[in-house]
Amino acid sequence: MHTILSIFAYVVDTIFPKSCEWCGKAGVFLCEECLLRAPRAELMNNSSSKPDSFITAIFNYQNTEIRGVIWKFKYKNARGIAKHFGGVLYDEIIGEVSDDIRLSTSDVFLLVPIPLHKKRLRERGYNQSELLAREILKYADRQTSKKIFDLLPNALLRTRATKPQAKKEKRVARFENLRGAFVASPELVRGRHIILIDDVTTTGATLSEARKVLLKSGAKTVRAYAVAH
Repeated sequence: MHTILSIFAYVVDTIFPKSCEWCGKAGVFLCEECLLRAPRAELMNNSSSKPDSFITAIFNYQNTEIRGVIWKFKYKNARGIAKHFGGVLYDEIIGEVSDDIRLSTSDVFLLVPIPLHKKRLRERGYNQSELLAREILKYADRQTSKKIFDLLPNALLRTRATKPQAKKEKRVARFENLRGAFVASPELVRGRHIILIDDVTTTGATLSEARKVLLKSGAKTVRAYAVAH
């Protein structure tokens, strides 16, 4: 089914050229001007003492336009949107880790997308977080000759299909829903600096559980970046 959807999306893009989801500018899914004007996330990235202080989110998910375009990205096979969000994520990551990159002569950051359970991956046909990570890697390869990132989608696996997170579900319930949902490969993550990538974070439960598993498996550090919160 996902192959048919991919072919259909290609035909639609060919016959009906893509245009900016917000302003209608031809040739791009999201134009640079609209991305610059999009409202930013406000509730994360503040205090280093907060349990979710390792998470950086870019846009405000409460904004109707942001929410709409992410919905198309996740559920309507609008994979081309990953290119634009990936560029924004790359800029944010480089802004935060550039000092570490300059100080290190050997460390390479490991990009790890939040995985989908295999059943959901079959249904959807792609993992939107992995698409974002691949775009970040492309931007890095174009911007610098120094190797900054590795991408290992299989470093973290989702072993249990969790129920969808309810919007009004309490933070404690969200964490309980995700307990034991991930497993990491010690051989791949031990001693590595990890950058988790996801599309949306609400309470931070998914990213927190993934971080816990990665640290227990020997990761040196774990940061996380999401398109929206």
